[in-house]
Amino acid sequence: MTDSVSDQPFAPLTADDLWRSWAFSRWRSLSLRRQILATITLVSLLAGAAATIIIIFNAKKSSEVEVASAMATAEQLVREVVAQPRFQRAPQIEDLPARLGYLRHVRVLATNASDGGRAALLPVPSVEREADRQAYVPLWFASIVNVEDVRREMQIVLEGRHIGSVIIIGHAADEIAEVWRETKDLVLVALVLGLAVLIILHFALGRLLRPLVSVAGGLRELERGEFRHRLALPDIPELAEITDRFNALALRLGSARSENQQLSRRLLTIQDDERRRIASELHDELGPCLFGIKADAASLDLLARRLPAKVAKTVRERTATIEEITDKIQLVNRRLLDRLRPMALDHLPLSEVIGGLVSEFQRHGPMPRITLSAENLAVKYDYAISITIYRCVQEGITNVLRHAQARNLEVELKECPIASQDKGSREIRSVLYLSLTDDGTGPPSDDSRGLGLTSMEERVRALGGEICLGANPDGHGTCLKIWMPLESVGPRPFEKRPLEARQR
Repeated sequence: MTDSVSDQPFAPLTADDLWRSWAFSRWRSLSLRRQILATITLVSLLAGAAATIIIIFNAKKSSEVEVASAMATAEQLVREVVAQPRFQRAPQIEDLPARLGYLRHVRVLATNASDGGRAALLPVPSVEREADRQAYVPLWFASIVNVEDVRREMQIVLEGRHIGSVIIIGHAADEIAEVWRETKDLVLVALVLGLAVLIILHFALGRLLRPLVSVAGGLRELERGEFRHRLALPDIPELAEITDRFNALALRLGSARSENQQLSRRLLTIQDDERRRIASELHDELGPCLFGIKADAASLDLLARRLPAKVAKTVRERTATIEEITDKIQLVNRRLLDRLRPMALDHLPLSEVIGGLVSEFQRHGPMPRITLSAENLAVKYDYAISITIYRCVQEGITNVLRHAQARNLEVELKECPIASQDKGSREIRSVLYLSLTDDGTGPPSDDSRGLGLTSMEERVRALGGEICLGANPDGHGTCLKIWMPLESVGPRPFEKRPLEARQR
């Protein structure tokens, strides 16, 4: 058994499919206010069309009834006139149309049997044409109503003698004209009222939907991480419930972020305390041991002088090797101590510590040329902030040296105020601003971000700061920006002149 495969697995789109797809996409692109107004307009047009159809249908029925009633009235009046004694004595068939000319919806024509003459048609055709001109009815409306003329002929016989006939023609033109005037006025009033309603709804919906717009703006603020943003409660109960839930969500997200920051900061504190303990043990335990090894090696070198020359030479070589290894261990120990806990942070201002770090990197080679600008800094900051800034500068310069292939690197560190929104009010906060700008190959992709950048971001976020890594505005090189909030401002700035570490 074989399965047949169609040459056209997908049916081609028809014009109707394309139209529906286009109409659906256009409808989805409209705002909620416009969708509501468009829906109301469409329903109003459909209702107006249905009302117009009903009016036309009733007009046709009422015109037929009016014509029939006018015909019956005209016949009754003809009989009454003929039955009058005066008409019996001197019958004047030509006078009948004049006596019936005031009737609506009918035309009267009289014929005399003696001479075959006809009386004037009433209403007079010229008068009727003038009335039709004043009450103009479009042909399409008259064709829709379409009430046919009704013609009846009455024979006038007196004492067995036929004296003439009266022709009564039912004509609904004036009735149709009256219906047209009423319909036109009704449509005009409906259009004016509909337009007024749409205008009122436009502004009313704008006011009613304004809380939804504010909710959308609030969600954008939450997306940016502004969890202190709050919305004012509207007067509409349903929208007030949504706004209240939004404010509760923002409060919960802010609390969760604060808890996460506290946990992260506690972890950083624990890590720093552990590093401090390890550094203290290395300094207090390993340092004296290394000093003892060097002292013993020097003592052995002195004792070797009493030994035979050949043995003394061997002992001196071994003691020299021990001292060389000890010096290397001391150097490694100092580097470990500096990486675990920079001792200078406990004794020097942050600007001098960062300047020393930059100078240490600059001694490794002439490229890149590093320029440091440290302005408006306090003498002392919280240790967590100071060590975070130190690590960020250290990791940032290390990444530039390893990956950026840059010729110049600018490091800027300063304390500055920034404005933030808190419950609708502006709040001025002091932050430490750090930027590292190079002219290298550009920022790394998200997939190639290493552990150093991730650790840097975790440290900054744990202290409530913000970090941004991207390309320079000119498209060349990378710019790393960090904002660290200061819970309390330290003493007066230690120095305001820029520190620069340049290639000599």
